[in-house]
Amino acid sequence: MNISNREKIMLFILGIILIGIGYYNFVYTPMINKVEVKKQEKTEKEEEYSQTMATINALEDRKGDIKILKSKISDCAAKFYPTISQEHIILELDKLLNDSSLKGGITFEPIASSTVEEVTKERVDIKESSLQKFVYNYDSVNGKENSQDSRKNKDSNIEKNSNVEEKTSENNINQNSEANAEEKKENTIQYIKCVVNFDGTYKSLDTFLNKIGNNEKKIVVNSINITQKSLDGVSGTLGLEIYAVPRIDDELENYLKWILNNTYGKEVPFSPGAATGAVKSETDTSDFVISANSINSDLPTVVMGKSNDDGRITYVYADKNSAESIQIELNQHGDKYYYKYKTSRGTYPKDYSGEGAQFAPESSSSISLDVFSEKRVNSDDKSGVNIKVINNTDKLFNINISGDDTTNPRVTVDGDSSKISVNKK
Repeated sequence: MNISNREKIMLFILGIILIGIGYYNFVYTPMINKVEVKKQEKTEKEEEYSQTMATINALEDRKGDIKILKSKISDCAAKFYPTISQEHIILELDKLLNDSSLKGGITFEPIASSTVEEVTKERVDIKESSLQKFVYNYDSVNGKENSQDSRKNKDSNIEKNSNVEEKTSENNINQNSEANAEEKKENTIQYIKCVVNFDGTYKSLDTFLNKIGNNEKKIVVNSINITQKSLDGVSGTLGLEIYAVPRIDDELENYLKWILNNTYGKEVPFSPGAATGAVKSETDTSDFVISANSINSDLPTVVMGKSNDDGRITYVYADKNSAESIQIELNQHGDKYYYKYKTSRGTYPKDYSGEGAQFAPESSSSISLDVFSEKRVNSDDKSGVNIKVINNTDKLFNINISGDDTTNPRVTVDGDSSKISVNKK
């Protein structure tokens, strides 16, 4: 069979087309599908890698969060006992009694673990004095708004509003107590009640109450009964409550250590001698404090707060192995002074847009900040604090830095030098 050139060309073209179709269907398409699968796998691996790296990079922040949270918990629990130990409490109360020159005994109730008792205030309506009507008449004659009628109307409105608020409050309390009954049962705290029988003078009793109020650990005085024995002599009973908050650090172990080098109680039980070994507590004379620590410290690298703030409500924290920027702003209106400060992890007050929290400077001539630093541990220790001060007051701001590294300081200060004085110790 003879095939013309034209037919040969057509067959050649047809063969090329068939080969192309076969290559596309059996070679190219499977390869493209494999490439797409590999691209998808690559994308998934890249996302997994990014998430893993983000988690790794966040580990330091997580460690910082843990240190800050631990520090906050320790600060909140610092005013309470780590556990109820009657032996230690007896020694402490006995020392307080003897230091106050009071004679007495202590009776304990069993240790309890329950919710904290709520104190409810009873509303009492007090009748007006018979002389009050003359005041109303005087106000009426002088054209004041608080006439007798308007006064009565206001009182009636106040009473109505008070009744409505009380009913609403009672309903809310009942609803909340019913809704959270199970939760409240779980929120318990360990405490012990004791009764202290005392015999002494008014001055001794006042000293004893002041010592309880200034005690390092919180002791609640919930009742007191006093009987006068003589012109200056008194006797009676004190009802005390002592609460314990478990610790997450080693304070419990330290608290339970028996250190009896001092004399507790009387050396001879029936002699008139008093206890010795009182501990003198000193009050910080600065207005603010900052602690600049190493990243290896158990504490956050930066802790800042108002001096003598036992509740630590004014404290802010930060934790990172680099210089932390702190801004302190002091404002004045007339004879009133205000402060606010912030770190990268918190502010005080929380509403930082306002003037700040009011305070009374410890000194009449200046405002002071004590900064406690420490030497660097090694070359990898890069934590520090950069303090920026905005002083809008008429007082000099003294910054006292102690313990800082001399070759590579942790603490730097920035601000108007005419209103700031930096003293390194």
